[in-house]
Amino acid sequence: MKKQRTIWLLIALSTLCLTISGVSADTGSNDFCVSAGICLTDTGVYISWTVSTWATNTWLVTGNSWLVTVYTWTEFQQALKRMFANWLTSYGTETGYRPADFLTRQEAAKIVWQAYTVLWYVQEIKNTNCAFSDASLVDSTLKSHVSNVCKRWLFKGTQGYSPATLGKFMPTKSLTRPEIMAVLVRMFEWSTSFESISPRRSEYYLKGKAIRLTTVSSQTAFDSPITRQEMAIYIYRLRNIVIDQAAKANALNVINQLNQTGSDSSQLATDFSALAGSISVDKDPELLEAIRWMNDNGLTNYTTIQDYLPFAILTREQAAKILYSFSEVFDFVAMWTNTDCTFTDISTADESLVNSIENACRANIMKGTNGKFMPKTTIKKSEFVTAMIRMFEGKKLDETWTPRRKNYFQKAQDMGIVSPADAITFEQPITRYEVALFLYRFKVKYQMLNALNSNKLNNEIINTVPGSITTGSNNLLESDVYIDMNSIENGNFDVGYIEIFGTRYKIVKSSTEKYFSDNFVRYGDVFDIDNDDKIGTMSLIVSNGYTIEWTIRLPDHDYLISQLTETNAYYQIKQIK
Repeated sequence: MKKQRTIWLLIALSTLCLTISGVSADTGSNDFCVSAGICLTDTGVYISWTVSTWATNTWLVTGNSWLVTVYTWTEFQQALKRMFANWLTSYGTETGYRPADFLTRQEAAKIVWQAYTVLWYVQEIKNTNCAFSDASLVDSTLKSHVSNVCKRWLFKGTQGYSPATLGKFMPTKSLTRPEIMAVLVRMFEWSTSFESISPRRSEYYLKGKAIRLTTVSSQTAFDSPITRQEMAIYIYRLRNIVIDQAAKANALNVINQLNQTGSDSSQLATDFSALAGSISVDKDPELLEAIRWMNDNGLTNYTTIQDYLPFAILTREQAAKILYSFSEVFDFVAMWTNTDCTFTDISTADESLVNSIENACRANIMKGTNGKFMPKTTIKKSEFVTAMIRMFEGKKLDETWTPRRKNYFQKAQDMGIVSPADAITFEQPITRYEVALFLYRFKVKYQMLNALNSNKLNNEIINTVPGSITTGSNNLLESDVYIDMNSIENGNFDVGYIEIFGTRYKIVKSSTEKYFSDNFVRYGDVFDIDNDDKIGTMSLIVSNGYTIEWTIRLPDHDYLISQLTETNAYYQIKQIK
């Protein structure tokens, strides 16, 4: 609320408003004084006064006495007053405006469109793809605003990711800080920025920060919802820049400098270092362990998330070092070698990375194009993942598909390295955050696969008793086996491993049928560990904590596990056909 103080001023002329040391006095005019000692009256006349002394709550100036009521306004209060006066909001009081509430995207569309109109931005339509699949969810009074901001490409919705299908506007979703920064910067520039980086709106945020629309300290969480109070302040700050020709020229100059360096990865890496600290990954245990593991094996010089700069983007020369070093850790020797590794632009590479570039090329992990390696160019997520899979497989996969790297993405997804959501940004530059997690998950999966082919396996439910394998009278194998009943009786048990006559398989529960108390039949599928293909089925009968019968059906033989009469410590398995 406004704080009011009544003071006596000795002035030569009666005024409608004055400002001294940042305190504004307003007796009805919609205008504020521009500086101490200078004020514009309703009649357009500039007046001035001279301050002679200062005392608490009193200013002493030359002239006669005059009683003036002085108001001190917060930035938000000034912002709300401007919004109400220009129809950006129908609420003239803080209580009615609900400053602490989050703002939905459709509410923001109305505010942004009115601000866009008031600031006299051009009305040219830049986007015609504004038919959203969730248009029915938009408030009927806000439909025109949503359409208008979409047509000017201020709000994009999700159609930019899937042009073949109708996108969503998500009208009732809370607006986030990076979203509003993207909208306001697009409005100010009347163009879109470089968006092929992750996080996608990072460059908008950097521009907003550079022209003082926002600060790093206000970004407590980069992707968190914005409050209605923050929205008002951001709009107000943009308005003050636009109406001040000097401030506007300076802001455009700052943004122009960012545009010239925005696609340069080294500049972005420096600028994003501040941003990285504001995004909630500093306590991510997987990321921290990934970075420390990379440091242990010479893939990075850093040991903390902050120093690693997780949201900086990666250049091709940096990727060459990381990928080749990774191949050395696990002794991935390519099944073919490449001898054409002379590049015309190698002189532009970091001198310390030239050897890594040449090694990565010779191993066919990374290659150039038309005799150039392009060391300073950012590497796409699709290119990095392709290099990882080629390295693991020791060969190229089928690249005749459209898109060309489809099989590499599918293989990486099967290995648990990427998720379906990564397909959205697969052709965008990869961040160091993604690099760390992809390599670490690749390493974990590789170790797990090796462990499955060894004699050590923690989650193994069936193990052959050493020395018990024999051949029965029907020339079919049989042996004694241990069964982990603790895992079998666990109602949450879903995935496990079994070892039958020296060969391991993965089993996945499909369903459970219960009978009486502590009695059930568990059904499941059997998978080949090497390629994760389903190759068989199984059924398991359990009664009162013991296996009664376990049938496993595979392509070569069916197997039957049953109790031994003389012991409950282990069971017997037989080939039955």
